[in-house]
Amino acid sequence: MSENQDPINILDSEIPPDCEILHHFSQCVNACMRRCGFTRQGLARRMNEALKVEVVEVDEGKLNKWFAPSQPASMPIQYLPALCWAIKSVEPANVLLMPLMYSASDERAKKLQEASECEVQMRELKDKRESILEEVKIKT
Repeated sequence: MSENQDPINILDSEIPPDCEILHHFSQCVNACMRRCGFTRQGLARRMNEALKVEVVEVDEGKLNKWFAPSQPASMPIQYLPALCWAIKSVEPANVLLMPLMYSASDERAKKLQEASECEVQMRELKDKRESILEEVKIKT
């Protein structure tokens, strides 16, 4: 890509992305469920906690229906943050964003990276200041 070309944003493209991801999404969720260390009943409990509901919204039966390849039912999208928290992974969100070439970002990691960059800049400025002061001492 040349310097004067802007990268193409897929959201501005006239060609639609391939968004047939339900099977891949279900596979990802099932894999995350196996790795997280909770039973489906435990995951349902965690999701309900995250949804802050008084009446049970998610149960083991719904989880089985939502993520079985042969079932037509899908999890309501507004439950995605609760699911990610319950399984301790944002992988399912990343699968949903893949066709758009985006991924879920970790704001905490971004802030830590920014703080690290500030630390480097502070050291560089301190070195520069000391160098300037050293020059002043030599000239006087």
